[in-house]
Amino acid sequence: MRALSLTGERTIAVQDKPEPEPGPGELLIRLRASAICGSDLHLYRRAPQAYIDRAITPGHEGSGDVVAVGEGVTGWAPGDRAVVYFRRTCWECDDCRSGNNQVCAVIRPGYGFGADGSDAELMTADASASMRLPDGLSAREGSILACQGGTAYAPLVRLGVGGRDRVAVSGLGPVGLLAAQFALAMGAEVVGIDPVAERRALAESLGASATIDPTAGDVGPALKAIWPRSADKLVEASGATPAHEAIPAVVRPRGTAALVGLGTEPFQTSLNGITRWDINLFGSTIYPQTMWDELCDFVQRKSIDLGAVVSHDLSIEEGSRGFELADEAASGKICFHFD
Repeated sequence: MRALSLTGERTIAVQDKPEPEPGPGELLIRLRASAICGSDLHLYRRAPQAYIDRAITPGHEGSGDVVAVGEGVTGWAPGDRAVVYFRRTCWECDDCRSGNNQVCAVIRPGYGFGADGSDAELMTADASASMRLPDGLSAREGSILACQGGTAYAPLVRLGVGGRDRVAVSGLGPVGLLAAQFALAMGAEVVGIDPVAERRALAESLGASATIDPTAGDVGPALKAIWPRSADKLVEASGATPAHEAIPAVVRPRGTAALVGLGTEPFQTSLNGITRWDINLFGSTIYPQTMWDELCDFVQRKSIDLGAVVSHDLSIEEGSRGFELADEAASGKICFHFD
């Protein structure tokens, strides 16, 4: 089968690999779509030698058709449509059993992160880490929702976003763009913040009331010119230190910020600004697997055009170009297809 491999720092190759066989408790899935996530880029930029030596297949946003099931699998059959949840959780700890497997502390190597991922024609996945794709959603839409879609949706639910809210979204990469789309569908007014003109334009095309270039001056006064009391709620999707430092200026008194973006530097902001204005902060990782059906239902009921955040549809043979584009951080969502 054709598959991508990490072969060095910022180096991806298309290779022929043996077709996998499903083990006990596993599904064999023929991928129809796979998408690049920002967390894939952390490995792309600093590929561990062990991944290179083992020719690990990257990707964790896979969607496709079940072609075989392993021993002991029930409830799945060839022909079923599946989306892979990349964290392989235990389903036995208190967090998993309470429906919060996104914070399972005993996870096994995830797909694309130690276990072969979805940037391939075929992959195996635990049946317990596989989710059903509704008939009303395409394989590409399933891959968009698999990680980044849910990562954008979960903090909005936790924030309780509704029609009275002014929501700022900082970082208009795919997660931020999806968060903007979802917040708008929930009835909120949205302002986007990003230094890349193309991404600001895309956010405005999705319905954002305005966008701000944080490199053009202080974000706080620019936002107050739009919303005099600043944002009720903030989704911080960039992971960038300047965005963290701006939180007290972006969020209104007693407002709330959700920290979603993964950064490489220690978190820095003004503690005095946070405490003086009673600002609430929380971190948010990928959504719990139990939220999948709710997420799919929301997207379908609100007729959200997930394809609007996609800037490039590429074949798996163009894998190297796809990662190069994602690494430039100037595009929308990048999806691979296997037709």
